[in-house]
Amino acid sequence: MRHILYTVCCMAFFYGAIAQAPSEVKKIKIRKGDLYLNLPVNAADPSVEATITLDGKPLDRFTIHLAKGTPQFWTYFDVSAYQGKTLQIALKEGDGKAIASGRLNNVVAAPAYPGQDSVYHEKGRPQVHFSSQRGWINDPNGLLYHDGEYHLFFQHNPYGWPWGNMHWGHAVSTDLLHWKQLKEAIFPVVKDGVVNDAAFSGTATVDPDNTAGFRKNGVDPIIAAYTSTGRGECLQVSYDKGRTFEDYAGNPVVKHRGEGRDPKVFWYAPGKHWVMVVWDASVPKKMSQGPEVMVREHSIYTSPDLKQWTYQSGVEGFFECPDLFELPVEGKPGVKKWIMYDANGRYVVGSFNGKAFTVEQHFTKYEHGGGYFYAAQTFNNAPNNRRIQIGWGRDITHPGMPFNQAMLFPTELTLRMSDSGYRLCPTPIREINTLHKSSQRVNDRMVTAGSNARVTVSPDAPVHIVAEFERGNVPMVLNIFGYELRFDNEWTFSATTGRNESPVLYAPTDATFKIEAIVDKNMLEFFINDGELYYVTAFTGRKNDNVEAQATDRDPNRKFLVRKLEVHELNSIWTTK
Repeated sequence: MRHILYTVCCMAFFYGAIAQAPSEVKKIKIRKGDLYLNLPVNAADPSVEATITLDGKPLDRFTIHLAKGTPQFWTYFDVSAYQGKTLQIALKEGDGKAIASGRLNNVVAAPAYPGQDSVYHEKGRPQVHFSSQRGWINDPNGLLYHDGEYHLFFQHNPYGWPWGNMHWGHAVSTDLLHWKQLKEAIFPVVKDGVVNDAAFSGTATVDPDNTAGFRKNGVDPIIAAYTSTGRGECLQVSYDKGRTFEDYAGNPVVKHRGEGRDPKVFWYAPGKHWVMVVWDASVPKKMSQGPEVMVREHSIYTSPDLKQWTYQSGVEGFFECPDLFELPVEGKPGVKKWIMYDANGRYVVGSFNGKAFTVEQHFTKYEHGGGYFYAAQTFNNAPNNRRIQIGWGRDITHPGMPFNQAMLFPTELTLRMSDSGYRLCPTPIREINTLHKSSQRVNDRMVTAGSNARVTVSPDAPVHIVAEFERGNVPMVLNIFGYELRFDNEWTFSATTGRNESPVLYAPTDATFKIEAIVDKNMLEFFINDGELYYVTAFTGRKNDNVEAQATDRDPNRKFLVRKLEVHELNSIWTTK
């Protein structure tokens, strides 16, 4: 998600008036054992621009609501690589006034940051969804499996609660569940000639055939292709498994006439070349009577070496955060189709020859919630050809916490043919079963007016719910802690809250109706009939302690069968403090 008005205002603030404003400066010796430069944050205090330098070289530049007095929380800049060095932090304000002295008094280096002992165990933190230790996150970036690790990079403001200061945060996992957050991977460019830069979304890959010539000392690096907003589509390479990156001297590798971003890059084996699909809002199109206009599309480029890119074609109608991949069609051996989608979860199905996408089924949307699902990306090089996806839980906020937003639970995608055409179906990765801590089950319970199938469980616990109903002649309700999912037994599905409360038209052909759900603090994800419908929402209302299946009609002759109702409490993915 791009907050355009906020961005324009902030950039004018950052790089306009600030340029001539007075500043406050502090030098800080990083002692042996110091890992963090601690920064107090209070949203009520005015935002300032901070620049951290080493021997005159900028390490990072960012805006921060630096607390004048008592902070709401503390964030940090990782200084583990600078022990024994002296860093300088300088502040500037945008109104031309001198910064009140003492704003940097509480900025100190230390082996820990305040609140570190409770990180991941805060009352409002989701326990089975990834969130950053500190600050805002949005789009997942650079999803890659390499050398035994899953890499989750992500859009990150490490210095505060709001969107801004876009870096690539970084976390790794060996099982897609338990994540270890590392230090920032890619920073905005801070140097002369590059203005208004941010490290926007992109992808990560490896190049085992060394087509780009980046191999060094026998090491094939992780290669990140991302949008450097001050330059264009750029490459950075890492020789230490993504822990640090260095800028490619030939950047940018793709430039746009106007706005464009979010490259997804992968190796296309049949053509022995690289493919980049990238959103572009400035593609020229000649109209029949002569004028040229600019259109939006997902543009397709190819390259033999990741450095020199050639425009090949495009598909109009999309908006940002593209992905492009092939999936087998479930139940049709030997049949595969390509899928292209965008940030909103809209997708087209067709064929791809390495240079052009031919649409066979036009826009379909597999997420039927209220817009809380956004900017999903799938992993490059996932083992066993699994197509694993992680999305961002957009605008599901966590008030009072030192972090903001979280990732959705990893899902595995399949492609299924239904009566309405191809459906892209996400379901929770099977590894979720390893988180099951305690389980309750109800089986083969007939539900009529005045009866139910009920399980009682703490609403504070993260849970995984699997319910299967045999449709009868009565509308069905699954009530989860007070949040109701309704199916009228014929063709509509609806939820009681959320941005989109209109019923979803849905006509399952099987008598069995399956609802799978993950509930985690204020995050709810629902998977209807193995992902044929996918619904994400926030749950900020008051919760009860019941999960129950109910009938909505008082006629005792109307009924449905609960084949099973399983409620599994989940262990936290955060195993260490």
